[in-house]
Amino acid sequence: MSKRFVPAALVALGLVMVSCSSDKAAGTTTVAPGTTAAPAGTDAPAGTDAPAGTDVAPDGGATGALGTNPAVNDCKLESPLKIGFAADLGELGAFSDQPGSEAAKVQVDLLNKDGGVGGLPIEYVVKDVQGDPAASQRAAQEMLDGGVNAIIGPPFAATGAPLLDTVDGKAPVIFMASTDPALADPSRGAFLASFSDPVQASAAAQFMYEQGKTTAVTFSSSDDIYFSGNPAYFKDAFEHDGGTVVQDFSFSLADSDFSTQVNELAGLDPAPEVLFTAMVMPQIGTLLEQLKGAGLTDISVIGADAFDATVVWSAGDIANGVFFAAHTFPSDTNGVQDFLDAAAATGAKIETVSFGALASDAVKILVAAAAQSCSTDAATLIDTINNFVDLPVTTGTVTYKDTNGVPAKDVQILTVKDGAPAFVQSMRPDYIPAA
Repeated sequence: MSKRFVPAALVALGLVMVSCSSDKAAGTTTVAPGTTAAPAGTDAPAGTDAPAGTDVAPDGGATGALGTNPAVNDCKLESPLKIGFAADLGELGAFSDQPGSEAAKVQVDLLNKDGGVGGLPIEYVVKDVQGDPAASQRAAQEMLDGGVNAIIGPPFAATGAPLLDTVDGKAPVIFMASTDPALADPSRGAFLASFSDPVQASAAAQFMYEQGKTTAVTFSSSDDIYFSGNPAYFKDAFEHDGGTVVQDFSFSLADSDFSTQVNELAGLDPAPEVLFTAMVMPQIGTLLEQLKGAGLTDISVIGADAFDATVVWSAGDIANGVFFAAHTFPSDTNGVQDFLDAAAATGAKIETVSFGALASDAVKILVAAAAQSCSTDAATLIDTINNFVDLPVTTGTVTYKDTNGVPAKDVQILTVKDGAPAFVQSMRPDYIPAA
């Protein structure tokens, strides 16, 4: 999820939905979505037993499975690999970085139990950047001064870009939750762990067009590139496929009422078949309620990974039938459920599936780079990551070679059914707009 500046009003709304404290109560457990079934007319899982608390995607050979330590080889490091997480624990970024920072620690502990890397235990430290660019720079410098030689970056470009300026190639940086391709720059040692906004928006567009939908509207906000960029990419891709986006409705990130836009939408003739937006909760919950109140129950609503990050299914029955792009989902083709189960066994509380799994991926990428190169030298680690092809990680595999720092990854299309996310299909769009 790419995020730049988010106004305090939206932060206040968002923080109602999630605890942002870095102090964790003992004995908490990993929270996985409730068991659901794929809706009729979608690619439902076949021949698999759903893990406790979730459905799974289709069958296949497991990759990135738990207990597979990419660092078990003959390498002997002279000093331990030290990973720092510049986490946004006090702002809206806590939606990703609170579960992400805990998940990264779980993955470090699991790998250390399995031998660490280079014959030494991996070290791990977290610095809270508090949604503040200056704090991000301070955290980066403190980590470098403290001997950190690999960094997991925050989700906001407003904090990620200053961090990258401070690090400036002195360590590889993996942006765990960001989908902003502008943050990926292998020449500066910067990589994303996820797909980009052009990819997820295009996947949403292609999915809807393949369902026979040919007309759409978007909701966008100029307050942030994430909320304006994703609708623009969706429009580009949807119209490239042959559909028409008939109108874009603007909103502010501080809005709590969308009746004006909904009333205008209700007056369109013919009524559009799709509504795409990158809104977060609780705004999207309000919009869904107002769409229902206006009798617009036939429109298919689909969102970006913000629906996943801010738990759209927490809106209750009104969210049933909503679709959204997600980074991963437990499946026989990945190690996600194994990882969530292992995290639960440690007492860790990982509140979102996608962002816990992406944090695990980020750790595995950095550890595999140290193991393959048998080095903690910054330039060596960066070059190794930039040449990875089909590296097994928790969510499946990642490739960075010739991708300009944005791994080629499938988008999981999920829906909300009976108050929980359900798998629909995994896809990689045929057409991706230029960023």
